[in-house]
Amino acid sequence: MLFSLAFRNIVKSKGRSITTLLLSTFSTILFISYVALMDGSHHQIIKSSVEIYTGYAHVNLDGYRDEGGYDHLIEDADHIDTILKNDPSIKHYSPRFETYALLSGEIKTIGSLIGGIIPSREKTLSKLNDSLIKGAYLDDNDTNAIYIGSSLAERLDAEVGSEIAMVGSSVDYSIAADLFTVKGIFKTGLFEFDSQSAFVNKSYLDTLMMSQNIASYFTLYFHDNDKIDTMTTKLQNVLPSGYESVNWKTLLTALVQAMLVDSIFGYISISIFFIVIFFVIMIFSYVSIYTRAREIGLLRALGLTSKDIFGMLFIEILILATISIILGTLIGASIAYYFELHPIVISGIAETYKEYGVVSDEIPMNFDLFTISWNALTIFILNLAAIIYPIFKVNKLTAMEAMRYV
Repeated sequence: MLFSLAFRNIVKSKGRSITTLLLSTFSTILFISYVALMDGSHHQIIKSSVEIYTGYAHVNLDGYRDEGGYDHLIEDADHIDTILKNDPSIKHYSPRFETYALLSGEIKTIGSLIGGIIPSREKTLSKLNDSLIKGAYLDDNDTNAIYIGSSLAERLDAEVGSEIAMVGSSVDYSIAADLFTVKGIFKTGLFEFDSQSAFVNKSYLDTLMMSQNIASYFTLYFHDNDKIDTMTTKLQNVLPSGYESVNWKTLLTALVQAMLVDSIFGYISISIFFIVIFFVIMIFSYVSIYTRAREIGLLRALGLTSKDIFGMLFIEILILATISIILGTLIGASIAYYFELHPIVISGIAETYKEYGVVSDEIPMNFDLFTISWNALTIFILNLAAIIYPIFKVNKLTAMEAMRYV
């Protein structure tokens, strides 16, 4: 009986029902889109920072990340290479040798990171090849060719074909020096990286640095990077003692913390949104219910108890909330899915925020069914919670008071 009364009231009061539906539907769409946009922008920044050069995971000697230098190098790189090659969870991997040296152009001398890489394998692990803007990328048989960042090239006043002198220290701490020719110039959008990094074919750099069969670390790309914590833990179990497997969450701790802080402020904004939505729905429900006070008084006079009135009004909002949440979720999820495939493009945003790791003008949304589900459930609960106080207040009126209520 209560369900029949509730359904009849919804159909009878079309204006009130449609307004309630629109309010809840719009709130659901807005909430799902906002969270999808916030998560999407975070994923974009993290993905860019990880895939440009850092990689999803590293294998290195204990102490390397804290102290660096030549005292914590992998001195049997072939052994680690064999272990990684036989791990079915790893899709791509490659050793890297990193050192710091002085690079000299015609006018300036600048301290720079010199990375020894295997060019062909780096194509599947980083965006170095994709970031080429002038000249050509490195080849596995290159000798004294160097691949430098765009800002570093400007600081050295170097172009493709320019000669750059390098002076550094080899693994045995003897002087290492050579004259390189700029083969290519890259630009990732990460200002510090572009202004301080240069790369050389590892096999050739090894001859200068006395680093044959030596690596600073191995960078990895798993088949399932979404389960990166599980993957690195499993890998840690098969590595020899003294080695560690760490993922991007540890390698990019500062970025993770920055994203966490941004998320906290984002959820503070969402909390304010919750409060506003809650009171908007409650005030609208309060006004709607009190305009029906005489109707409720008549029902009380006909024998319905306070419990029956509560049940009838609660069923009304339950039906309307269910319909609006389903509509809002379908529309909001569709928006999130569409803009995940076709990101929003804001021209110039990458240039403006490049120091924060933004390397693309695209801002995608994140389509995640779990996130969308809890977003929809939250709005649904708000709808139900907002009706309780108005029902409680109107139920305090006696039948006579309600029938005389204007």
